[in-house]
Amino acid sequence: MESINELAEALWTGKQTTYDLHPFDPPHGIVKIAPDTWFIKGFSNSVIRETNDGLIIVDPSAFMDVEIKFKTVREVTQQRLNTAIFTHGHVDHVFGVSSYTDEAGANNWALPHVIAQENILPRFKRYCDTVNWNKIINERQFFGGEEGVNFPDKYDPPDQLYRESLDIEVGGVKVVIRHSRGETDDHTWVFFPDTRVLCTGDLFIWAVPNAGNPQKVQRYAKDWADGLREMMKMEPKILAPGHGVLIIGHDRVKQALDDTATLLESIHDQTVALMNKGESLDTIIHTVKAPEELLKKPYLHPVYDEPEFIVRNIWRFYGGWYDGTPSHLMPAPEKEQAEEIAKMAGGADKLATRAEELATEGNYRLACHLLDWAICVEPENPEIRDAVRKIYTARAEMATSTMAKGLFRTAAKVTNHETL
Repeated sequence: MESINELAEALWTGKQTTYDLHPFDPPHGIVKIAPDTWFIKGFSNSVIRETNDGLIIVDPSAFMDVEIKFKTVREVTQQRLNTAIFTHGHVDHVFGVSSYTDEAGANNWALPHVIAQENILPRFKRYCDTVNWNKIINERQFFGGEEGVNFPDKYDPPDQLYRESLDIEVGGVKVVIRHSRGETDDHTWVFFPDTRVLCTGDLFIWAVPNAGNPQKVQRYAKDWADGLREMMKMEPKILAPGHGVLIIGHDRVKQALDDTATLLESIHDQTVALMNKGESLDTIIHTVKAPEELLKKPYLHPVYDEPEFIVRNIWRFYGGWYDGTPSHLMPAPEKEQAEEIAKMAGGADKLATRAEELATEGNYRLACHLLDWAICVEPENPEIRDAVRKIYTARAEMATSTMAKGLFRTAAKVTNHETL
């Protein structure tokens, strides 16, 4: 499918941007990228490698496109699946092996072998323990609070786990497998030395790294940057990301990895420097800035996560949940706070009116604080509901990242403050 390669070139050169063509979006399809090697672009991506003893597949499929990915692979190769490698345990990467297992049984072939980093098993257990919670937060993130996700509650465990590094050989093809905490604590990147194809998983996704996601567990910005620099040492020539399009050519791949690492290092180092001065989270959030020249890179636009959210996750890693504001340590219920503020303002309607004025002035951050207090006090007030819908919808439309858009769209639909 030539359009995938054409899109990769157009994005790199700036003829297209990820603001208009999100890394998750079509065109989807399969393209040959090296001898015996194919790249499938989907919502999440897969890499297929033929060997003398069957296929190696990195991230066979997401839970929602198992059949599509299997059929796509079978369009180009009929080899059995020898080994699947999961780059991490997110549900858009760890499904699809069952199709090849069924095929192996029907053809009396050896069953597929599955490799992952050892932290994937507690991740799967946590997902099974919190199925409905994950359904809720992913509906907020991707669907603006609308019904749309049936989060999986069953996973096929890998039969081989590793801790820090693993080198394997399948049918004469050598594979380098390395652990790097980043988006997850179980993250793996994969390198094929003979073709110099690098499979980054979600350590590279054609966007600001997903190192801050507001609703998800701890991410690891510094380790992430270190992992990207380890990848650079392999001198890769083709970068196959977890989402988005290919990057082809040694110099381009090196630049993309280096820039992404530098962005994470900058945000990390600024945050830690301010923490070491005893600054509050509020001060740090509004002080730390990602380098503008990096955010202008075609593969580092904030279309999925936000640099500001990464700051929060770095704080959480080093500093826990206390943000440095004493009243937040043992706070009064938010409803009591809102009622007191509304009383001083002359009523919840006054708060909503002022919020609309602030929004008109472009101060949406402050406007949303006032709206949250107003709707908390009078959740059934139609004028306040209208203000919430209008202002949070406008804020969602202005946002660039999937995270912010989804949560603001959810807020625009919700009228009970306790579920915001």
